[in-house]
This record gives sequence, C-alpha cells and structure tokens, in this order.
Amino acid sequence: MTVNHTIKFSEIPKTTQLYKDFLYDFSRVSQFYQSEGLEIASLVPRAKKVTAQTFSRDAVADVLADQNRQAGAGEATFANIERLRQSDSVVVITGQQAGLFTGPLYTIFKALTAIKLAEHLRTQGVNAVPMFWIAAEDHDFQEVNHTRVVNREGQLATVTYTACSPKEGKPVGHVKLAEGINENIDQLLAALPESEFVPRLAEDLRASYAPGTGFGDAFGRMMMKLLSQYGVVLINPLDDRLKHISGEIYSRAMTNLPEFADRLVKASAQLESAGYHAQVYTSPEAVPLFMLDEGRRTAMVRRDGRFHLKGIEKSFPSDELLSTVLRCPNCFSPNVTLRPIVQDFLLPTVAYIGGAAEIAYFAQLRPNYSLLGRVEPVVLPRATFTLIEKRHAKAMAKYGIEFNDLFDGQEAVLKKVVERSLDNTTTQIFDETEKVFEEQLEKLRASLVSVDPTLGDALKGGREKILYQLSNLRTRFVHNRGKRDETTGQQIERLFPVLYPNKGLQEREINFSYFLARYGYDLIDRLYQEVEIGNHDHKLVYL
Repeated sequence: MTVNHTIKFSEIPKTTQLYKDFLYDFSRVSQFYQSEGLEIASLVPRAKKVTAQTFSRDAVADVLADQNRQAGAGEATFANIERLRQSDSVVVITGQQAGLFTGPLYTIFKALTAIKLAEHLRTQGVNAVPMFWIAAEDHDFQEVNHTRVVNREGQLATVTYTACSPKEGKPVGHVKLAEGINENIDQLLAALPESEFVPRLAEDLRASYAPGTGFGDAFGRMMMKLLSQYGVVLINPLDDRLKHISGEIYSRAMTNLPEFADRLVKASAQLESAGYHAQVYTSPEAVPLFMLDEGRRTAMVRRDGRFHLKGIEKSFPSDELLSTVLRCPNCFSPNVTLRPIVQDFLLPTVAYIGGAAEIAYFAQLRPNYSLLGRVEPVVLPRATFTLIEKRHAKAMAKYGIEFNDLFDGQEAVLKKVVERSLDNTTTQIFDETEKVFEEQLEKLRASLVSVDPTLGDALKGGREKILYQLSNLRTRFVHNRGKRDETTGQQIERLFPVLYPNKGLQEREINFSYFLARYGYDLIDRLYQEVEIGNHDHKLVYL
C-alpha cells in the first residue's frame, strides 16, 4: 500500500467550494481577496504598506506586556513585544475562541503556523512578530465550554464545564471559573492514558485553569505553557485600555455606517452570484457593534434614524449613540464584520492565518478596509494535520486502508476489508448477479419504451428496489463474515474515534491533551517542524 502524506481539500468531505477555489484555483476568487493570492513572497513589499500606517504602538505594547506577564510568558515573548514598538515591525496573527483546555487541535496548529511564517519572514528581512488573538469577546458559551479526547477504551469522550451558567450574551472572557473546574480536570486526566508525561500536563492544567480565573485568561495561560518557547504574543481584546485605543475605529465605522453596511450587502451578493456562500448574514440595517447592555453583548439595528437593541424595547437617537461610542468605547464590542479591522487597527498585521470559515469571512469584509482607511492583511490558510499513531498506521497497512477510505464511514471500510479477505467466489457471484440484472433490466426497458415510453419510467422504481435488495443482502453477508473475525472489526472500529471522529477531521474534534499524554511536550517541536509554509493540503503526520 502506498502511504499518502498529503490530501487535497478537494477530496475531503464538507469542504466548501469557496475554500477549494481559494486553495487551488485562486483566479476564480481573486475579486474577493488581495490580488497577490497565496504568494508568500508578496508579504515582503506588503509589509512596507502596512508600516506606513499610523499605530499606537507603545500603548498597545504596554497592554500586551501586562497581559502576557499574567499569562506566564517567557523572555522570547517579551522580546517580541519590544519589537512591536519598532516602526518597521509587522504582525503575523491568528486567533481562536477560548475553548476549554485550548479546545480542538487546530487551535495549536493555527498558532504554530503563525509562528513559522513569522520566522520565515524574518529570514527575508521582515521584522515579523507572531501573535495569537484570544477571541474572549465572543459570547456563545456553548461553543467553548467543552472539549473531547479519546479515552482509555478508545472511544470519544466529551468533558463539559457546567459549574456555572453565565448570563446569556456575556463575553466568555468575563466568565470566572468555579470550583467545579477541578472536577473537569480530574475527568480529563482519568480519560487519558497513564504515562510519564501526564504529571506535567496535570500540573499545567491546574495552574492554568484555577478556580477564580477568567475563562479567556485560563486559555491564555495554557497556550503559553505550550508555546512560550516560540515567543508568541497573546492579545485579549477585552482589556479596556485596548477598547479606548479602538474607539477611533469604532467611531469611524459608525460614522460611515450606511456605506459600511451597503458594502457588506454588495460583497455578500457578489459572492452568492458567483456561486459561493456568504459566511455571515448581513443587511442594510446591520450595525457592526454590539452594545454591552448589563454585561450582555446585544446586537443593534439602524432604523428610522435610531439605533434599536435587538430583543429589547430600547433605542437611541443616532447622535446620542455616536457620542457614546466616542465617550465610552468599552461600552461596545465589535461583531465579526468589524473585529478583523479593529485587530488591524491595533496591530500592524501583514498576514492573517485562518481556517476555511475565517477565510470566507474575509471575502465579505475586504471592501470596508479601504472605507475605514486601513490596509487589509494577506489571508493565508493554517497548517492542517491528522496525527496517525503507529498502532493505527499498522492496522491500516494490514488491511490496505487508505486515509481517504475513512471518509466513506465505518460500515463501508469494514465491507471493503472483509470482501477483500474472503475467497472471491461469493463476491464474484454478487458482482456477476448485479451485472446480469443490470443488463437484462436495460434490455427490458428498451423493449418497453419502444411500445410505450411511460413504461420505462414504471420500470425504474422496480429496478432500484431489486438492486437495493441485492446490496442489502451483500451487506448482511459481509457483516456475517465480519462477525467471525471480531479482531478485524474491532481494529477497524478503533480507527474512527481517533482519525475521523464524528465523521470529521481529527483536528476539529480532539483536544491536544490526548497526544501530549501519549507523546509528551516534544511533540510540539515535531509539529512545528511539520508546518510547511506554502503547503495548502491536509497533511498526515505519522507519529
């Protein structure tokens, strides 16, 4: 069996057409993105365009120094914060919601991609800093209050934080961990395999996710435990000092609101007319800021010269709200249509590293960068991996299973393996029977159509029933034979929770702690080396 180490996203189920074209046929989507496409070399001249803008470098760096000190950053991070004060420095940034225990694997992959690209740019003479934006302003707690690992029985296990129920709409970064978080850590550790690496992992988890710590702060501390040696700089936008710096861009967006909303609507329509999907719904009434109403992020719409809070009988005259934005920017929070521009107002961003959803957002947001007087970053895809352990690679080799075969599901893989292991007599008879039925039914259809065309349609349903029954009988036969070899079935069954959990890529489901417990912290360096700048395919990493 030939081992494929990369898989194109065009072969992976559930990949959107926009993302496939972005990766492999950029000319089709170039109108929605920066003209340079995915060309890494274009970042060198773009860095000069970025640094020509005005930034509050020292003020932002002061906040970052405080935030990263609290996260437990090392010397490399503080050296990079000092770089940010330099007028020629630029940022390579990525980000993610503050998922429990760092959330799914791709969180780590995003950070490593930003770090690797910044290192590459420094070899090209660009003063680049890797950064990670903790999306602590997001308010959908159900998206971040859980994580998944493969337990000792080889099954997918979910750990969910339920020790508190935050007020609906409250930014997750304002949620304080209760004592129940210790039970979640115990639950996670009990699911993981015993190894010499677990004590360090347990110590880091308890130090990061201590009761009384904010959800976003705990996430940042754990990220720093994993990545401190690379000098990554964390940024949490909930800090009021950053809000006050951002007030200028908030005000600029609100002052230009009719045009801001109109450009979003037109960009969405252009995407859809080109045959793609609009990642975020928008309308002429949409407002790019939430108001923090009693601690809740409350969406607004602009109608009849007033700003109305959604779901609440409360509204404000336009001039009053604009005045409040200037006076109290920390009373507001940007939504997804403004958040990237706020990021690139605070930071000299030359490149943003994202996944398919974030890259889709940028297709709608680009027109408003020029409206608000900012240079948009080059958007680039993150590294994407499936980590394959030796035992699973051995089972796949034994049964001739390619990674792509997993996309068809457990039943289909088992059927293929069992049929391959049988003597070919019964399998050949099934094939011959299906072929004979097909040929005879086609002859019958042709004869019927020559008498009455409608009879051909009548035969169609009967044909499908006959072939369905044959397929069903074949499946029952395979299952019957498969049960005689329980070892084969069990080994195939064990592949799916680890390699293709919940019918999706591993990196979207499983938490990094599973692999840390099995392979230790040296695995981070291995993955850093596996990041290939310019490779846009999904990579299989054999451990």
